[in-house]
Amino acid sequence: MNWSNVWQIFVREGLDQLRDRRTLFMVVVFPILLYPLIGAGVLQFAAALQEKPRRVVIVGADRLPKDPPLLNAEGTGFNPALFDSPAEAARLEVERVPDSGEWADDAVRGRAVRDGLASAVMVIPPDLPEQFKARADAAIPIHYKSVDETSKITYLRLREALDRWKGGIVEERRKEDKLPEGYAKPIDVIPQDVATRQEIGGNVWGRIFPFLLVIMALTGAFYPAVDLCAGEKERGTMETLLISPAGRAEIVLGKFLAVLAASVTTAVLNLLSMGLTGLQMARRAVGFGGEDSASSAAAALAPPTLQSALWMIVLLIPLAAFFSAVCLAVAAMARSMKEGQYYMTPLYLICLPLIFLTMTPGIELNAFYSLVPVTGAALLLRALIVGDYATGFRYFIPVLVPTVIYAWLALRWAVEQFQDEEVLFRESERFNLVQWVKATIRDRGPRPSASQAVLCFALVITASWLFAQASLTAGSTSGLGAVAIGQLLILLVPTAMAFLLTTDPLGTLRLRSTDARYFALAAATAVAVNPLTAELSRLVEWAFPLSDATKAVFNSLLQGETPLLLAVLLFALTPAVCEEVAFRGFILSGLKTGRRPYSAIVLSALLFALLHVFLSLFQQFFNAAILGVFLGLLAVRSRSLLPGVLFHALNNGFAVALGAWVGLLKRMGAAGAVYRDAEHGLYQFPWVIVAAASAAALFLYLWRFDRPKIEGAG
Repeated sequence: MNWSNVWQIFVREGLDQLRDRRTLFMVVVFPILLYPLIGAGVLQFAAALQEKPRRVVIVGADRLPKDPPLLNAEGTGFNPALFDSPAEAARLEVERVPDSGEWADDAVRGRAVRDGLASAVMVIPPDLPEQFKARADAAIPIHYKSVDETSKITYLRLREALDRWKGGIVEERRKEDKLPEGYAKPIDVIPQDVATRQEIGGNVWGRIFPFLLVIMALTGAFYPAVDLCAGEKERGTMETLLISPAGRAEIVLGKFLAVLAASVTTAVLNLLSMGLTGLQMARRAVGFGGEDSASSAAAALAPPTLQSALWMIVLLIPLAAFFSAVCLAVAAMARSMKEGQYYMTPLYLICLPLIFLTMTPGIELNAFYSLVPVTGAALLLRALIVGDYATGFRYFIPVLVPTVIYAWLALRWAVEQFQDEEVLFRESERFNLVQWVKATIRDRGPRPSASQAVLCFALVITASWLFAQASLTAGSTSGLGAVAIGQLLILLVPTAMAFLLTTDPLGTLRLRSTDARYFALAAATAVAVNPLTAELSRLVEWAFPLSDATKAVFNSLLQGETPLLLAVLLFALTPAVCEEVAFRGFILSGLKTGRRPYSAIVLSALLFALLHVFLSLFQQFFNAAILGVFLGLLAVRSRSLLPGVLFHALNNGFAVALGAWVGLLKRMGAAGAVYRDAEHGLYQFPWVIVAAASAAALFLYLWRFDRPKIEGAG
């Protein structure tokens, strides 16, 4: 890597961005103007909403008792003593109407609310005085419209006023009966909010800022990435850049740094603009209605502290790097600015659910969310803004490290995109379904393409998910038949695609014999890694505990009344065959097309792990990813699927037969010598150390064995 070339390209692209008015507006001007305009609009809307009182029609108000009063002395509003402040009482305007004429009709009252003639209609029953004298219960109907926000708020305020009025009536009766104080109100709840003004403000900012930060960081990367890729193609300068002395990786890195600078600049300007707008709105909060209301509004709108702002910037850089790399890789496929915008729109659609999740009540940062792109960073940001530093410090590294890894993978993808001339300079493709199918079959090669491999994975996930939903509807999600059919779906999709899309389906699926030493290596490695997978599973379960319901389902499947041989067949051998055909067969063969074998092995392992996340438990992601790397390497080295099937079946079989194996050891009196926790399959530490050394030696042997053949291996 020549950093001088990278710097020159970065300066070139940065200056080029400063010359583009559209990008300059979106990156610099738009964030500065956005929040003051929003703040001014919010204040105006709040003022307009505040000046408009709600109309409440009271039918038969002349029957209300004078003591305690429900209405004010003029009868045009409610008694201010029934509200927190006179200003709140003034927001309800009362119109008194007799219960004769049209208002005697219940349909007229309801229609008045639906038509907006009144926010609520309260009906005083004719026998209210008699009910009061008899000290009986009296029902007071209130008509309101629940789907109308104004009507609903009016109803809630009426409920609050009536509750306080009812308390006054009870208090009058207590005095008449000469009962002790507290007789009718034995408990008086006194709220004591321990949150500071800054914490209240942080809570508001913590909910809205992650959303805005993600959107603005993505927007800041979006336009420069499209301009630096598709824009250069339109201007005809891409070819000149590619024939320069700089390598493709140096070009991508220079462009990436330029996009990253724009993304970070946009997000920081958003932060500054939003902070200044919040400060201004907090000063204008006086007048929202009463001293307490103004104080609460000022606290809620106060800008984040300097410490919170620093945390935001620290998290902003890896998040912006992730968006910059993804946008650059996607924009490389576009032939024009218009096409680039088409490609970028799905990014927003993917990011929005991830960020909306952080605004859902009850969602808190945990070990699982820390691994989810965008969501983990947003939840960590929220925790730090509200001052929950214990959570923030505990998950800072678990969020930061995956985000950096995702950004690095996206950057690698962008480099691969720039190294492929067919991606950079592809021609316009007119799509015709019939012609496309004919061309796909006619021009098929011995191996599938990378896009066909990804399509296979998507079809496997989709078919399995649809089958799971159908099984859920039929009430047979945990049946053994459902497990078998689900596995057969995983087998069917890659098998059909291999025969339809390739001229060598058996070679694509690696269904061929191989040297016996690979079978021995697979069996020995399966035995060696068993103690390690048990330790890793225990560690993962400690970090991501399984629910009791999930444990019950697994125990019923693995340790229930299912015969051992049937359990081994369904949960060990069947997944070994079906999943290996899909992931080390079709998908790995496709990913290897035009890509280095090691990259294909890692990608297939990640897809294999994601399958377990989508169809089983996310706790299986780590074990599946690690074992997937070994299985991929074994498949490439042996050029056969069979050793991997043996390894996979043995690995699953050890878990299925654990109970029977431990029972046998106990009868022999040897369980204590092997296991320190037989129930969870945890071996004695000396066995774990021996297993780790053996597994490392076997992996290194496989890694170095037959190494020259890996580049050309099928």
